[in-house]
Amino acid sequence: MIASFFIFAFVSYMNWHEHNYIVFPKGFKGQAGIIFGIEGYPELSKTKFWKKTINFPKNGLIITSTKVEDIPSSILFAFADNSSIDENRIDWDEDFEIDCIVCDKKVKSWLFFVDSKEGNVKNQMIELCNKIVAGKANSLYKSDFSPITKDEKGKYLWLHDKGLSSLPNGLNKLGIYKAILTENSFTEIPPQIYEIASLEELLMAVNPISKFPCEISSLKSLKSISFANTKIKDINCDLSQLKKLEHFDISRNHLAKFPEKIKTIPNLTWLSLDSNLFKDFSFIDNRLNKLETLYLYSNKINTISKETRYLGNLKEFLIFDNEIDNIPDNISDLKNLEKLEIWDNPIKFISPNIAQLSKLKSLRIDDDFLTQTDKDKLKKWLPNCEINFQTRSKK
Repeated sequence: MIASFFIFAFVSYMNWHEHNYIVFPKGFKGQAGIIFGIEGYPELSKTKFWKKTINFPKNGLIITSTKVEDIPSSILFAFADNSSIDENRIDWDEDFEIDCIVCDKKVKSWLFFVDSKEGNVKNQMIELCNKIVAGKANSLYKSDFSPITKDEKGKYLWLHDKGLSSLPNGLNKLGIYKAILTENSFTEIPPQIYEIASLEELLMAVNPISKFPCEISSLKSLKSISFANTKIKDINCDLSQLKKLEHFDISRNHLAKFPEKIKTIPNLTWLSLDSNLFKDFSFIDNRLNKLETLYLYSNKINTISKETRYLGNLKEFLIFDNEIDNIPDNISDLKNLEKLEIWDNPIKFISPNIAQLSKLKSLRIDDDFLTQTDKDKLKKWLPNCEINFQTRSKK
């Protein structure tokens, strides 16, 4: 009885210590991966004495029919030459998946990064998706949710923060009007996007894109695009063929110089330039006279300059968090303005000409440097406007 108990306890203890012994090639650096559950590929080696040894080939890629649920969940690392290993050099993503999008399958993997994230495992997963869609391979895993969803306007693709650097084929068959590819690892717009003739909105924000994609002019239905928080510093192509494009977002890009080619967009009405390094808006001219919304907040601007004469159609102007100390006479140029956010600026003077903004409905402004008389005058000049005074020194 006692012997049986000790045997049971020993086996239970060893089962608890069951693990995968991951062996990288000598001197390996970069991305390695095990892609699970692909029919027709070899199974992983059997577990022996509570240890499953998995030897990576030189290319760092293993494709197996074994399912991840069928192997131990803990791991130990080694190099093939038994050289010392610092586990702080290795990152392990134990649940990296790519949805095949145009079918109900997904490709599931363990990803390992040794000193670097460079490698080809993710691209191989995309290629497997393409084979699955073409009926040339099969995954044992089905998608938990579809990245294709719907709203009142129609179907759209939602792939936010998926660690992607490429996309599978077949997106042109889905009839989507919007693609959300934000916060991934794209260095360019995936070529599959250019095949979506129905695309109206494209969000590429928070991706390491450094060169503006001139091929975007082929998306004739495009109405809105975001390159916010990318590495784009300039635009070197004519955008006049994007006749339906109205919204353009290039905020948070550390821009000190305005990309002049934006002015070739013929029907631009909404422009976001916030969180850059602009010191003024002298770049505005008559080619931007259709703008109805302009975001220039969180820059280095110190004056509302005479270029307001080109902004007569502006309805919404967000210019808070800058260095502006007065609202000048030329504010009256903004005759159609409905919303003005100019708080977090050291405003000391407001021109009476602001009274000519008869359509202004909302104004938010700091009152740290305004007297009560200044505030009373402003209320008198704008009797139909909701004015929100903020005292920044108390925040």
